[in-house]
Amino acid sequence: MVKEEEFTSLLPDREFVLELLKNLDVPYSVRRHSVQVAEIAIDIANKIKGAKVNKKLVEIGALLHDIGRASTHGFGHAFMGGKILRERGFPEELARICETHILGGLDKEDAKSVGLPEKDFYPVTLEEKIVCLADKLTVKSRQISVNESISKLINKRFQIWFNKYGKSKILLKGKERIEKIQKEIEDLMQ
Repeated sequence: MVKEEEFTSLLPDREFVLELLKNLDVPYSVRRHSVQVAEIAIDIANKIKGAKVNKKLVEIGALLHDIGRASTHGFGHAFMGGKILRERGFPEELARICETHILGGLDKEDAKSVGLPEKDFYPVTLEEKIVCLADKLTVKSRQISVNESISKLINKRFQIWFNKYGKSKILLKGKERIEKIQKEIEDLMQ
């Protein structure tokens, strides 16, 4: 088994990842969003007292979570991101962060309904959950402010999707899952 220090040393650094996103033609707005998600994710990780968090994995995973947008912008971008990272030899933990950040995770039924392989794409590790939550805390490239609660921002993010796509079963389940992740993470901040 690889020790955390050894695993962390296998992760690329921030500059490498930002250059990779640029070289893959990930749109500038997506790269900017990813930097904001990384800032929020690190802030969340720093506040967790009730568990050990690999902060470098959180940061690099957050920066890479939308790498699949180099080729698609639908639900498939998460799956494509995992594929891109695996093909380039990145650690599996980074690929999983990409694959599991959509809507708080997708179950087999939802994955199949949006054209993904029929399997569960749930965030399982704390690092996966932190990036998934942090991704929902940006609204139109604006990140959380000290005056807004996490719940309020999640509601705003999902309301945008509800207005655009309707209150579909997949969105309602996603909102429920992200609220569960939020509660779990907030409990670890106590």
